[in-house]
Amino acid sequence: MDDRSLMYRDSPQGLRRMDYCNGVQGFINFATSIPRNFTGGGIRCPCKKCENKKYLHPDVVMMHLLHKGFMENYQYWYAHGEVFVSESERRMEEMVVGSTSSASNVHETANDNTNPYRNMVMDAMRINQGNGSQCPIVEEEPNVDAARFFYLLKDSDEPLWDGCTNHSKLSAVAQVFTIKSDHGLSEAGYDKIIEWAKSILPEGNRLKKNFYAAKSMMKPLGLGYQKIDMCPNFCMLYYLENAEMTECMTCGHSRYKPRTGRGKTLVAYKKLRYFPITPRLQRLFMSPRTAEHMTWHQAHHAVDGVMVHPSDGEAWKRFNSVHPHFSAESRNVRLGLCTDGFNPFGSFAAPYSCWPVILTVYNLPPGMCMRLEFMFLSTVIPGPRSPGRNIDVYLRPLIDELAQLWSSRALTYDISRKQNFLMRAALMWTINDFPAYGMLSGWSTYGKLACPYCMENNKAFTLANGEYGDIVFGLQSGKQKFPGFGLTHNWVKRSIFFELPYWKTNMLRHNLDVMHIEKNMFENIFNTVMDVKGKTKDNIKARLDIALYCNRKNMELVYDESRVAKPRASFVLEKNAQLLVYKWLKSLRFPDGHASNISRLVNIEDCRLYLFNLKKKVKNKAHVEASICEAYIVEEISTFISYYFEPHLRTRINRVPRHDDGGEVPSSGNLSIFSNTGRPTPKNAVRGRYLSEIEFKQAHNYVLFNCDELRPFIQ
Repeated sequence: MDDRSLMYRDSPQGLRRMDYCNGVQGFINFATSIPRNFTGGGIRCPCKKCENKKYLHPDVVMMHLLHKGFMENYQYWYAHGEVFVSESERRMEEMVVGSTSSASNVHETANDNTNPYRNMVMDAMRINQGNGSQCPIVEEEPNVDAARFFYLLKDSDEPLWDGCTNHSKLSAVAQVFTIKSDHGLSEAGYDKIIEWAKSILPEGNRLKKNFYAAKSMMKPLGLGYQKIDMCPNFCMLYYLENAEMTECMTCGHSRYKPRTGRGKTLVAYKKLRYFPITPRLQRLFMSPRTAEHMTWHQAHHAVDGVMVHPSDGEAWKRFNSVHPHFSAESRNVRLGLCTDGFNPFGSFAAPYSCWPVILTVYNLPPGMCMRLEFMFLSTVIPGPRSPGRNIDVYLRPLIDELAQLWSSRALTYDISRKQNFLMRAALMWTINDFPAYGMLSGWSTYGKLACPYCMENNKAFTLANGEYGDIVFGLQSGKQKFPGFGLTHNWVKRSIFFELPYWKTNMLRHNLDVMHIEKNMFENIFNTVMDVKGKTKDNIKARLDIALYCNRKNMELVYDESRVAKPRASFVLEKNAQLLVYKWLKSLRFPDGHASNISRLVNIEDCRLYLFNLKKKVKNKAHVEASICEAYIVEEISTFISYYFEPHLRTRINRVPRHDDGGEVPSSGNLSIFSNTGRPTPKNAVRGRYLSEIEFKQAHNYVLFNCDELRPFIQ
């Protein structure tokens, strides 16, 4: 159609004009010429009734357009791959080229379309709407956010300002959005940068004016999360059949807080935040950056006696033999689960325990499956108290979804093979420290039978003044115990994981995180030797037990008329010795990549060692869990859009090593390990020194084991 106005022009008798029919044929030819427009054999129908919300066979689309006409304001075919051209550019093109078929021009432009941001939006549309594998004729409505994707498609081609050739409206917002996420900028800092940027851009620029507007624009690219009301006493979730209840069926606690003032909104006492795992797994297959890696676990060649990936282990092979139908499809997903509690306010703040539940994907190669972007936050269990054995209550949505993924499967589009398949998923095991192991497995990690393998074959006993006590099953259930508890077993519950059909056949259900346990042991020893107040194990109760079980008179408590004195133990360092330890930690250096910069975490004046984790996401300490979840969603969107950036744009996905100065040095006979460029030492730098014999040997070994030319000899 030379003139797009013909799309909305009928003959006086209500019949379609011949030029309209030819234009419809031109539209069908254009839409079917772009492979990305097809979803399950159909394309979006832009008629007045369907409004691009249904995928229909091209012949059916033509019939709809001939009988019903085009939807309003669809002169620009943005949902079918047409690149945006402003009116001024279109008029200029007409002046230069002359009267040429618009459909023909668009056809050529679309075939040459290399806009990565359009591809990004199309990938996200396929994931979020779940239409990537529908049949040719679909009579179901997509989600309510479909229109927002069409606006993003338009924004991906619309220039940042008229005449701009470097950035579209979407690319500019996406890149600034990613900078905010990668560098942890506050919203106020983001808004200040945007305010400055808009002041130097031309008038009429289309850059979003603040973070709120940018987040609203980018929201369709995220996968979101669900908020589920819960009983503050860890009794139940207001979920599925209990979603309409207003008080707890176990303890009777009200679901909502009392209303204050004239507010009409009901506010729950506590909320569980759950991130559905199915769309996140589907995104791995629908993104061309990750789809081909999802079958690495089967494609790689294992070496006998060498375990480089969980797929080389006996538990994985046993699962394959027990469930051959599952293992026959290499794209079925294997998952691992990890959880632990942390205090978002710091180790020395008031007690608070927030519990995130994280899933990792083992289909990916070792270099990817442990990367942050492939470790999915699944559930955030709110504090301030630890859920204890009641953690099963909060795992209910995850277990239900995992069971559905095993039995019902999820229709998924694999972009690497250009085909649909029924995706299944299985939870292989959990990885935790010892206390979390007890919460998840149902085996109490307290008492004489704390170890499920050693059982009674140990020398453990209960301290008279220790902190061991009876185990409580819940707020209203009393101190119940299974028969034989503490004598022949330590089971306190049947774990919710046994509801998964395959869980009982798993060879290795729970793993102990050795590094985590070592860290806990080190912290206990360190806090005791350094006599850290509130953290040391050398407390009053320990000294009382020493009087009962040990013959160490010099360590027993000393009583006088007014107070009780605790003699200094020989293993506790003096104040000046503690200062030397902290100074040593302050100056400690590790090889690059082997440890974090521990010197940043040491405060010599306070003699404290700070450890940081997820609490860096807590920007609003009045709403800890909500702050973590919103920051995670922003990070998730940022990671997704980073895959579509131009190669020269550095993000967390493709950042260069800290010591890479760029470029390469011609080999000219040198070893490959010396191919990177370097920087000269500045004149004001600290004077160099000679390596010790041990350091020289370490450097020599590093070169030997990291040089490509020597790998054949090492193997």
